[in-house]
Amino acid sequence: MNAALHQEVSDYGINADFSGENRVARKLHRHVYFSCLARAPVITRNDLIEYTGPQRKVFRVLWVDEAGAAAYIFNVLPKAAEAQLARVAMLEADLAAGRARRLTDDPWPLPEQPLRRPAKHLQIRDRAWEVVRDLVAMEPAIYEPRRRGQLVQACMAQHDVSHPTVYRYLRRYWQRGLAADALLPDYANSGARGKIRAVSEGVQRGRPRKAGAPPGVNADTAMRRIFRIAATRWPDSAAPFARRAAYDQMLADFFQQRTIETETMRVQSGVRDQALPTYGQFSYWLEQDGLLAKPQALPPLPADIDPGRPGRPAAAFRLEAIPADVRLVSRADRSQALGRPVIYVATDVFSGMVAGIYVGMDRPIWRHALLALANAAADKQRYCLRFGRDIGAALWPAQHLPGLVFADAALAAGADIEHDNLLNQFQTRCLVAPPHEGHAPGLHAELARRIPLLSGAAKDDGEGDTLRCARMDGVLDLEQFTRLVIDSVLHYNHSNPQGGPTPQQLWTWGAAQRGAALRQFPEDLVRCCLLPVTDAMVTAQGIRVQGSHYECVRALDELWFERAARHGQWPVKVAYDPASLDMVYLLDPRAPMHFHACHLADGSSAHRRLSSMELSLLRAAQQRTYADPVHSVVFEKMVAALAR
Repeated sequence: MNAALHQEVSDYGINADFSGENRVARKLHRHVYFSCLARAPVITRNDLIEYTGPQRKVFRVLWVDEAGAAAYIFNVLPKAAEAQLARVAMLEADLAAGRARRLTDDPWPLPEQPLRRPAKHLQIRDRAWEVVRDLVAMEPAIYEPRRRGQLVQACMAQHDVSHPTVYRYLRRYWQRGLAADALLPDYANSGARGKIRAVSEGVQRGRPRKAGAPPGVNADTAMRRIFRIAATRWPDSAAPFARRAAYDQMLADFFQQRTIETETMRVQSGVRDQALPTYGQFSYWLEQDGLLAKPQALPPLPADIDPGRPGRPAAAFRLEAIPADVRLVSRADRSQALGRPVIYVATDVFSGMVAGIYVGMDRPIWRHALLALANAAADKQRYCLRFGRDIGAALWPAQHLPGLVFADAALAAGADIEHDNLLNQFQTRCLVAPPHEGHAPGLHAELARRIPLLSGAAKDDGEGDTLRCARMDGVLDLEQFTRLVIDSVLHYNHSNPQGGPTPQQLWTWGAAQRGAALRQFPEDLVRCCLLPVTDAMVTAQGIRVQGSHYECVRALDELWFERAARHGQWPVKVAYDPASLDMVYLLDPRAPMHFHACHLADGSSAHRRLSSMELSLLRAAQQRTYADPVHSVVFEKMVAALAR
């Protein structure tokens, strides 16, 4: 044995002396011997040889003649292929020259434990093997086209099978390793596992329902959006998320016919829909779409990476307004419709990260767009906490003002952007620029997963006494809607469907490598300078703004309210946020850059957490109540509920 081993090793140019060999030497020489065999381009049955190039090919060696001169090979990649005759010397030369390589990982591995397969699968395998067992044993005749045709005809007559069936079995046998288990069915791959099925009208997806179970409905894109809203519209809290409670509330809110009176904008509820999604569908899509997963900050990019884009973070922002196709309701009276909101977005041009957002209840206007910039300079942890989202500081790191702002002409119409507070106070220039796609498609797609968007800036509701509500109309309030927008922005900032760095990663990298000129200002100063200003009146009850009364430290220290009771009222100027009137800022004419925070007085606590539009509708309802005493009791109960 040693002499034979010595001779075989010598054939590969290795001199080995086996005299006086010990155990270690024998192991060493054995290792060298098999290493040499591994390097040798010897072609054997069932080898896989890969040719790379524009058209990749992987050949399985089906048979090699005794002389080692010829072989039949089969391309395992196409769905349809034929056995080909090849010269062994040519294959070995391609391997030696690097034009081809031997694959160690079989793309068609045989099942490790076929006996664990269902009995039906084994029966299918045995039936197929019975058909081709004699054929595959007739080598090399079965590989020759003319002889194979005759053999297949005889097989068809013997087993009463069709011509395509025999060829399908043969190709499967050759493709998957020349073993009977290659004929096992691929039922594990059936049904497009992991892929979402298309929705066809009148065709119910999924397995048939069990006896007595409701049939459910097809969960199309719009239905899955409802599931997403039902699961994520609630604020973060210490209590764990209850799926069954969220499902029951979803049925009560979103699967009931509703209309809106055109004159009063009152929401009228009707009967519940007959076709309802099942709890199983709701729970399934929670997992399938990852609706409960919180966005996670990815690791920072290496310092030496080339992002492939010039500039730096917060050098320029782009402002845009995105109208949403959903009617919100008032938090003061959920039977009162408000209208359609507009989402204002400030996006960093360098990284594509959304730096600030604002949700307004008016047509797209410049003064509301500026509030998205004000929120861009805000601490995002505090901002998100106002709307019931508790996030880490690294999840949304932007709290800066840009040096340049781009806005389209429609959004900036009527605004004096040349003499705006942005330029006067913060040296931020505003330029009118044509609409630009940029990063907008990714953001719009993320928003559309939760919120139906309008393709245009406005939508005509038509005429008539009532408006038919879509499924999402008349359910969400402004705070819940803003929470959905925040969720969309967080997921957008931390994802990149095309692959590569996320907007948040690019921002963080740019801030570390190119962020020496990042500009940060006191949050309250930016907010007060960019908020709209309105007239207010100092009264004995407080500083009256849009029907609510406020107090501040200066007014209390200087006894303003006592003076107003004795000597009469006087006007002042305040800055306010139309989306939240919990706090306003008193302007000090003696110090233009100083503001005094004013909080709601106890007598106006029922107006807490209301927007300007909600408060105006509440006052209108109050006036109607005074004119019609029949409804006064209902109104008083509503106000009392708000005060709790």
